Amino acid sequence: MLPSKPQHFKTALVSVSSLYVAGWGIYYLAQETIRRRELAARKRKYPLRAPLLPPHAISSGVRVAERVGVLAHTDSKRNAKPLSSSSANGAAEAKHAQEILKQNGTNADSDASDSDSLNEPTARGPSWYGGATDSEITRIHHRFSSLKVLGRYANVVPEWREQGAWEWAFWKLLYSVFYKPRIWWDGGFKADNKSDEGRQKIEMLLPVERIKWAELFASAADASKASTAEVAAAPAVRNAAQSSFTWIGQSTCLIQMNGVTILTDPVFGEQPVESLFSPTRMRPMPCSIKELVANAAIDVVLLTHNHFDHLDISVLPLIPKRTQFVVPVGLTSLLTQYGVEAERIVELDWWQQSRLPLTIRVAPKAEQSGHGHVSERRRVLDVTAVPASHWSARTPLDTNTTLWNSYAVRVHSEGDNRPSAPGSTPEAQSLFFCGDTGYSPSLFTAIGRALGPFDFACLPIGSYEPRWHMQIQHMHVTESVQVTRDIGSKRAFAMHWGTWQMSDERWDDPYWQLHKELRATSPDDPNRLLAVPFGRTFWL
Repeated sequence: MLPSKPQHFKTALVSVSSLYVAGWGIYYLAQETIRRRELAARKRKYPLRAPLLPPHAISSGVRVAERVGVLAHTDSKRNAKPLSSSSANGAAEAKHAQEILKQNGTNADSDASDSDSLNEPTARGPSWYGGATDSEITRIHHRFSSLKVLGRYANVVPEWREQGAWEWAFWKLLYSVFYKPRIWWDGGFKADNKSDEGRQKIEMLLPVERIKWAELFASAADASKASTAEVAAAPAVRNAAQSSFTWIGQSTCLIQMNGVTILTDPVFGEQPVESLFSPTRMRPMPCSIKELVANAAIDVVLLTHNHFDHLDISVLPLIPKRTQFVVPVGLTSLLTQYGVEAERIVELDWWQQSRLPLTIRVAPKAEQSGHGHVSERRRVLDVTAVPASHWSARTPLDTNTTLWNSYAVRVHSEGDNRPSAPGSTPEAQSLFFCGDTGYSPSLFTAIGRALGPFDFACLPIGSYEPRWHMQIQHMHVTESVQVTRDIGSKRAFAMHWGTWQMSDERWDDPYWQLHKELRATSPDDPNRLLAVPFGRTFWL
């Protein structure tokens, strides 16, 4: 008796599925083997030695490992001791770090990262940031340059391990069903929203304020008595050539640096993806994309990677034609499909830099309003792409075919060509904008050594549970606070939390963890990393 058609279909489906899983399994195994060999070769050829890694990089790595398990595959947990962040215990931490390094250095079975050594750790002074020698710069760039394996990009930090789609499936289909039942988990937000006490907490932790456009931009008509046609044709006028930060949601931020306006990772939809399985926004947006475009003069859009919660393609046609885009390698083809001209796009590989000359229009000061003329000022935006520990994909078939970036940005007046001294003059401002990433002490201290310090930083603090799955792609709050020290940021703003519930921690956990960490490690600097309301503008 011949098999029926349904049986044929089932057999074919099982065969295709098995081949698909086996094929990807073989691919990931080969990719991970090649990646590890390449990283081992880099570590031998380009070791990171003092003063490239300051003492706090190792001691904080031990502390972070103990707290959130980020370095679980190393000996850090085995050797870890509780470390205090107080200055009184700084010498003990450095000594403990040396002991760990010595133990690791004498272990023949340890991985190639043991070629990195502090030797004799020295104190980190203000000049440490941005003080890399040419030799150090060469080692940093080669050690953390982008890597493509079998046609797809791979991560270059030692903490990374290849996960594959099956680990995500295990998390969602097994772990979330049987171990911690959290199907349709919303972080407890809906339950809190049903009670008066819960709603008060939501309003307290996630307040929403309408953006005060008049503080940021003046109408050209009011400032210069220009005609309506001139106002429509010209970009909006800044009220001042100042610097500010406004959080819109997730990693979407409106940033001004010396008057230059930057929009980051623009997403304005109710969901990252219109789907039954996609989360919805917890809070109303402080503005719509149409309102933003109508009121703001967007000079540059920074895109960190192509995930749906960082790039909403529906907004691309609405971005003004004068706006320039800075994106990771491989994203141009997607943007051009939705109306962005290729000549407006700058693709950057890790450690590549682009210089964008810009002209901004600034309204007269209040005391000079009688003169009523808009002034034009020349600015130069230097942007450097730096590595992150993450991945990219918009479909099941394009995983890691495009790169993922963080950015170091410096804006200065035209003619000021002093890249070695970011933020050192009133006409220079520096920013570190962090894309989604896991924490790597060696990577972030390398960024601080090569490109720091920074006047301010934007750092993700959410989507970090469960740690066994998320630790290499999303930082825990403890790690985000540590990054402010690694890179030397004077001030930092929290983002990538409180917008969509995309992981297993409670919706308010990042907020409480942030305050707990700041009390423990920065009692004298509680504003080191700020969780801010949606829509409120902070002047820098």
